Amino acid sequence: MIQRLRQAFPEIGANCLKTIIDKHTFVFEADPVLFVIVKEPWHLHIENKSNTEFYFIQNDDCVMKNVKGGQCDYVICNNKDVFFTEVKVAKGNQANHRKDAYSQLENTFKHYSSLIDFNPYTLNAVVCFPSKRRIIKASASTKRKEFKDSYKLNLIESNYISFE
Repeated sequence: MIQRLRQAFPEIGANCLKTIIDKHTFVFEADPVLFVIVKEPWHLHIENKSNTEFYFIQNDDCVMKNVKGGQCDYVICNNKDVFFTEVKVAKGNQANHRKDAYSQLENTFKHYSSLIDFNPYTLNAVVCFPSKRRIIKASASTKRKEFKDSYKLNLIESNYISFE
């Protein structure tokens, strides 16, 4: 996948792309993104059960900085799976944040898929609401179905991503 991403976005540099081999990665949503240890505050936990490298791409204000319409925060992938990820840490109406996240994920996927063939990768869209405990839940069934039918994306709400 990384070769396809580099071809589609030749401007991806070290400030936008990080190769990670750790079993556990904890992300704190900031500008720029911070990788922290489990004892520090974190928003997203990535577990790498596959023991192979994966790639963390800072999408918002890095890869898609000149694309209008909003974009998700990160694209996280390995040799089998791609996770388009939007982290929402703002206080307020969670339903409004969720709706905004859906729009950002859709816009990002449309942009990427116009440049990259994602076959045979498993595609996922993740809306992350930070929590002190691991959360994994399916999104509303109608939105989940819409994402699957329209984009072939598995839509989930989670603060946890796992590479199997």
